Amino acid sequence: MPHLRRRHFLYLTAGTGLAAIAASCRQPTATAPTLDPSTSSWDDILAMARDTTVNWAMWGGSDQINSFVDGWVAETLSSDYGITLNRVPINDTVEAVNRVVGEVQAGLTSGGAIDLIWINGENFRTLKQGNLLFGPFTEPLPSQAFYSSDNPLVTTDFGLPTEGYSSPYTGSLYVMAKDGDRVPATPQDFDQLLTWAEANPGRLTYVAPPEFDGSRFLLTVLYGVTGGFDQYAGAEFDKTLWEQNSPQVVDYLLALKPHLWRGGQTYAPTQTRLLELFANGEIWMMPAFTPNIAEGIATGRFPATTEAFALPGVSLNDPSFTAIPSNASNPAAAMVLADVLSGPEGQLEKFKPEVWGSPPLIERDLLPADLQQQFDAVEASYRLPLEELTAATVPVVNAEYTLRLEKLWEEQVIG
Repeated sequence: MPHLRRRHFLYLTAGTGLAAIAASCRQPTATAPTLDPSTSSWDDILAMARDTTVNWAMWGGSDQINSFVDGWVAETLSSDYGITLNRVPINDTVEAVNRVVGEVQAGLTSGGAIDLIWINGENFRTLKQGNLLFGPFTEPLPSQAFYSSDNPLVTTDFGLPTEGYSSPYTGSLYVMAKDGDRVPATPQDFDQLLTWAEANPGRLTYVAPPEFDGSRFLLTVLYGVTGGFDQYAGAEFDKTLWEQNSPQVVDYLLALKPHLWRGGQTYAPTQTRLLELFANGEIWMMPAFTPNIAEGIATGRFPATTEAFALPGVSLNDPSFTAIPSNASNPAAAMVLADVLSGPEGQLEKFKPEVWGSPPLIERDLLPADLQQQFDAVEASYRLPLEELTAATVPVVNAEYTLRLEKLWEEQVIG
């Protein structure tokens, strides 16, 4: 079964999605000859951003997320700051990365088409290591008062220090969901998960890598069958460790394969299809992100008996960020947008299950009491044990492990 390996496009050339991005981006709006976030006051930045348009390149595959952005985010920018939001939908973040790289290589070191990117992982690493990010830009943002400098979830991205070149945006836990009526006992590790799959053939599957969800499942398997997360922590990829441990991943995936949905001969091609299989009862258990589980419960799409659980020390805490390209036309408005998204109101709005269900990255103990109460009220309606799930999750590590897992899966599990 062939798979398009989107993450393996050359970052040094323009990809096929660039024409679509160019068509989506409005004519850049000049804000000021230069903007130095280390010396500009927040009032100066707001003044530069007013009456301009900001182009935000972001994954456009979710109607729910798009509605949040086109609704609450766009309206807040317009009413509070006089900024027009142009959402630039992309299929994969690498399209935006290629756009920036291509522009800079062509000599367009300012006046670029993209002002802000929803980003994490290898894409952030590519731009940061290539000196293709604007900043550091987060220090002037008022929202940063609600994030502590010693929280690795917001100060590192796949083990790489963010150093003010990205702003916190979404929290997301990659855990497991089950229909509690059909799955009364909860697996606690991958051995128990395999035992359950053997006893319930066809009732478990995962998204085919290199789709984002499927690649995340592979990473949890790496953690779960080779001795845990800690050995992979840190900013650098350990080739010796990979060569030592990766055969165990292949062995496990091959052992699991015949007991999956449709005998492992095919996999859910997308996140959307996986959620459909769970909703209609074809599968009884699945790995998924908490916003999808919360939304399915809140809307009644999933069975009322749906439960979320983490595999301790294996399930993932997988935040994402926003970053400004070095050649952005409108870095001032991009900073304002990043602040709106990471601020208390933005984090609260997207937390609501009926809006998106994305858990907040903001640190609630740093908020005023009235805002803490509002977050607590949303969590009470969330119907997932977020505190318990979060405590059991671990970070995502250097992106090279994921890239190699995708190749391993394609060549040795499918091939």
